[in-house]
This record gives sequence, structure tokens and C-alpha cells, in this order.
Amino acid sequence: MLKTKTKLSLLAFLLMSFVLVSNSFADEAEKRRIDISVSIFPRIVAVDNHFREKLDKNSKAQLLFVYDEDKGLAQEVANRVGSQGSNIGGMVVETHVIRVDEISQLTEAPVAIFIVEKMSDVKLAKIIAYADAVHRLVFSPFSGDVERGVMVGISVTNRVKPYFNLPALRQSKVVINALLMKMSKRYE
Repeated sequence: MLKTKTKLSLLAFLLMSFVLVSNSFADEAEKRRIDISVSIFPRIVAVDNHFREKLDKNSKAQLLFVYDEDKGLAQEVANRVGSQGSNIGGMVVETHVIRVDEISQLTEAPVAIFIVEKMSDVKLAKIIAYADAVHRLVFSPFSGDVERGVMVGISVTNRVKPYFNLPALRQSKVVINALLMKMSKRYE
């Protein structure tokens, strides 16, 4: 029969192993959602009815990738979108990486914003407030962010669909192509 101390040690080991495995699966799920979103994000940007009005003075689509702690991940995602989506609606794409705390210091609004990391409520609110003020689309690949106020994300079931937050779109005055809206999941 195992001694109580040994049992407790074994139980602690099993619990720690479970936590590590659970975190690993969660990280893999988030990475998978980001991978899926890399190809979807430029397509979503292109169906903003006012996309062309939001281009910079050189007629380029400036896409902003916002991070909190992992600049390397943000740069990697931005590079992938820049290489895969280097042309949105016939317009050249430029990607930029910025830390969430610097978003209010931007002098020129991007066409759209991609959230690269899961954000706290306070940091997510900063991004949403900025986007609402400049009428820009915010995209997050993370589960639950659309319900937290992000305008668009993805719904992953047996199919991947865009997932739009209708109140957030109205608040920011971003108008999405009606046909895409009909084919998408909507949060009301």
C-alpha cells in the first residue's frame, strides 16, 4: 500500500501533467485558428463596402497586427498575410506590427486590424475603442472574442465560416457585403 506522502506526490504529478497537456492542446487550437485566419482575413477585409475609401494616400491597404507580448508571433503572422494576401481587391498590401498599448498613438488609420494574441478585457477594449473611432474592422481568430465585442472572427465547426458581431459592426459603422453576411454566422 502506498504511503500518503507518495500518493500526494503522485496525485500532484498527475495534476501537473494534466495541466501541461491541457495547455498544450489549447495552444495548438489557438495556433490552428490563427493559421486558418491568415487566409480568411484578407478576404474579409475585401468585403468591407468602404474598403477602397480606407486605403492610404498611396492606394495601399495598410493592415495592422496587434500584439501584447509576442512581437515575434505578430511579425510572423503579418509576414504570412503580407505574402499570401499581397493583393486585396487589386490593391497592394502593407503589414505593420504594433503593441496594443501604442494603438492610440497611430497617426494614420489602417484598413483593418488583426489581433494576434488573446487579450485581456482592458486591452481588447482599447483596440475596439480605437477601431470604432476610425471606423475600421477588427478581426480576432480567438474563440469568444466576437462575443466580447470584436467585429469579426471565425466559427469553426464542420466548416469554417466568418463570424460577425452585428452590434459591433453597427457601432463602428463598418458595412460588410450583404451576400457574405447571409452566408456567415452572426452574433446579435
